[in-house]
Amino acid sequence: MAELTLEIVEGPDAGKTARLAGTIEIGRDPAADLALNDGQASRRHARIRLDPGGAVVEDLGSSNGTFVNHNELYAPTLMTAGDQLLIGVSVIELRSAQQIAIQASAVRTIPPALATAPKRPTFVDPEDGAGSKPKVKPSGVPELDRLVDARVKNQTKLAPLALIVLVALVVAIYFGLTT
Repeated sequence: MAELTLEIVEGPDAGKTARLAGTIEIGRDPAADLALNDGQASRRHARIRLDPGGAVVEDLGSSNGTFVNHNELYAPTLMTAGDQLLIGVSVIELRSAQQIAIQASAVRTIPPALATAPKRPTFVDPEDGAGSKPKVKPSGVPELDRLVDARVKNQTKLAPLALIVLVALVVAIYFGLTT
């Protein structure tokens, strides 16, 4: 039986490994054999056990599902070395000792286009502290009102008038047809 290792190749815990010897439970629960720091994973998400043909993985009734090679699991499924398991946003690869000898880690780097530093939105007042109440103009209109489309504002002013005209038209047609 080949020695198999689980390695998280994408997600918050990228680089974390667990040697597969027997059965491993994966989930967000700190007591899990392979604990994930992934908000999309269930506390007890999946179980994987060693099998003569590789490893058998089963979903433990998770809310977001478990996927092997992009296919959702509905029953225990056989995985072989090189297969990928998706739990939440974490991608876990089943690796053999030969694969590890060739390439020590399969962790995928974040593409430069996605690895940008967080920026504060430009539409937020930099002097305004987080969680503060919105500023109010002397007219009583919230500061964010200026961001609403002017056409939408005009349509909402005309909506009650249009509704009254529509009701009057329906009433006129009704009485016109009944007489």
